Amino acid sequence: MRRSQRMVALTTALAAATAPLLAIASPAVAEPAKTTAIHTTNQNLPLDWLSLDALSGTQLLQKVKQLLGKGYVPAALSVTNAANPQYSSVWVKDTTRKVNVLQGLSATNLQKTVAEQLKAGFRPAMITGTGTGANAVFAVVFEQVKGLAKSELSLTKETFTKVNAELTAAGYSLASLDVYGTVEKPLYAAVWIVGAATGTVQVTLGQTVEQRGQELLAKAKQGLHPVLMAVEPGKLYTTVWSKTGTAGKEYLSLSRLGYAAKATQMKVLGYRPAILDTEGGVFAAIWRKG
Repeated sequence: MRRSQRMVALTTALAAATAPLLAIASPAVAEPAKTTAIHTTNQNLPLDWLSLDALSGTQLLQKVKQLLGKGYVPAALSVTNAANPQYSSVWVKDTTRKVNVLQGLSATNLQKTVAEQLKAGFRPAMITGTGTGANAVFAVVFEQVKGLAKSELSLTKETFTKVNAELTAAGYSLASLDVYGTVEKPLYAAVWIVGAATGTVQVTLGQTVEQRGQELLAKAKQGLHPVLMAVEPGKLYTTVWSKTGTAGKEYLSLSRLGYAAKATQMKVLGYRPAILDTEGGVFAAIWRKG
């Protein structure tokens, strides 16, 4: 049954931490799959950051209203399970810029919304999607900031590679990247902006946990670190690598409960999630100090 689409637009004078997040360099760690339940990391405000996972659209709307009102903005946003969308996010305290947060969008609605937001002075900064065809569901963060930006949906692997090369040559770099669709036909949703990253940028697509771990070690020898990461259908991983950023720790193939437990553990150690993505019940995150 096709789910009715729902869209929520929230605007406030707050900052969106939407440029590529700080890079991490450490061996990938996989956790076996576990039976999970919806969990929200409970933290007393005000904090520098907080993590929310597996929220319904209604629950997300409530939290967005609360957090935007208290001066927080999303540093990461991910949706999974198109039939019953679940949203996970990381929020940081920042009150310097203006953002819009929208969720429950179809591909058609999102394309129209991007055009409308651009006219209003907001450019796409973060796009996440899940599902396939007419039932695909998207969430997006827009930021009111000067500068050129381009966004694309429904790109095949071959088309994404071509478009990314063309835009990179034109002075753009990836600011957001997510993978949805199916194992047989993964689709890419991406945002490119001028000045999102500096230096060498490389992208690896469709890697298993083992391949991803080997890639991390190889890239580290080149001085490259993950700045963006997406969990693909089929527990595969797409990663954007750059020489920008700082070292940290990453954990792949976490369950929801595993992610919540790891977030608590890492918080005690002084780390916060800098990159977070989820698809098909699989969580992957990178933490950095600060």
